Amino acid sequence: MIRKAWLACLWLALSLVGPASHAAGETKLAVAKVANDFALSMVDYGSKLGIFQKNGLSVTVSDIVQAKMIQAVIGSSIDIALASGATLAFAAKGAPLTGVAALSGPPSILVLVVAPNSPIISIDQLRHCTVAVSNLGSLTDWAVSQIAMHEHWPPSDIRRVSVGDTGARIATLRTGAADAAVVDIAAAFNLEERGGAKTLVNFGDLITKFQNQIVYASNNLIKNNPDAVRAFVRAWLQTTSYARTHRDETVAFAQKQLGVTPVVATRVYATLMPGNFFSKDGRFDPAVLKAMSQGFVEMKLLKSDVDLSQYVTDRFLPKAP
Repeated sequence: MIRKAWLACLWLALSLVGPASHAAGETKLAVAKVANDFALSMVDYGSKLGIFQKNGLSVTVSDIVQAKMIQAVIGSSIDIALASGATLAFAAKGAPLTGVAALSGPPSILVLVVAPNSPIISIDQLRHCTVAVSNLGSLTDWAVSQIAMHEHWPPSDIRRVSVGDTGARIATLRTGAADAAVVDIAAAFNLEERGGAKTLVNFGDLITKFQNQIVYASNNLIKNNPDAVRAFVRAWLQTTSYARTHRDETVAFAQKQLGVTPVVATRVYATLMPGNFFSKDGRFDPAVLKAMSQGFVEMKLLKSDVDLSQYVTDRFLPKAP
């Protein structure tokens, strides 16, 4: 009788710790994103929805600027990096990471804003102006250089000042230390709603051949746990697919995650989600990679044209139907 009671207690205890045992079996991944924008926050969304957990992963997400992200990858403290396409130039220079999925296409998530009372009303007035960017060599820096290229000016004719995150760039604009600033689209819409800025250009209209953001895996993770890389890519694509078909829920998440109003969150979703901003299959376009390499040379991120396809891989992507 005592033995039966003991077995019953043991069975109950084991049933109660079942979920914890499952959690303990999840692969832990340190994930870094270079901005808390709508696109990269899909990793937070997927974690909130339990999608990464269902794929056997426990993700810890941190926000980090690109320069520190590269250092962290080299130091093996980051497994997955959600970063700009410009990071491929650092991979070509030896940074130990590989692009494992195309995240987003032309940089429609980036805009250039000026003060509401600025006399600048078109990009051809930006020559010899100062623009606040996150850091030199970043996507924001490269995007501004493309304005100069578009206007047939030397890239140095638009001075870029490296100030850090979005808040710092907006502050630099407000104090008059910069004539314009590159910010993500949610920040731009938020500023417009409050009368704090006006949008001069959406970089997605200016730069049509570019891989705006990429999912990178450290070469160490690829070597030691390729299944974890595959699971992350699968969970990422499942998350963006879910977001694409669940508008109201995704808008509510974006409102809270980005700290914006419902109107701004709805505008962001309507601008980015219905179109081809997010990659549906994660595949890289060789023509886009070629154009990016040429752009990196123009920016002096690379000394010569490089075949960037050797720094990305499709081995972790779901098989095409």
